[in-house]
Amino acid sequence: MATYAQAAAPIMASFGGELLFKGVPIKVFTGTDPLPGTAVFRFPDQDKLNAFYQSPEYQALTAAREAGANMVLSAFDAA
Repeated sequence: MATYAQAAAPIMASFGGELLFKGVPIKVFTGTDPLPGTAVFRFPDQDKLNAFYQSPEYQALTAAREAGANMVLSAFDAA
């Protein structure tokens, strides 16, 4: 997974993406947390996020991402 993260970071940065938070849950107060960790990234806008995700450079990392972790990738509007 470290190889994927190292390869993805400069691609993300080239589209204006930045890591805001990365961590593991230390306590679940209510409900369940099915994932062992969370990372939150910010992009300037939805178009930049889409361009990053669909870029050939990032798509070349898909196999490494899927082999290294069970991920849920979601986009949110931070109004």
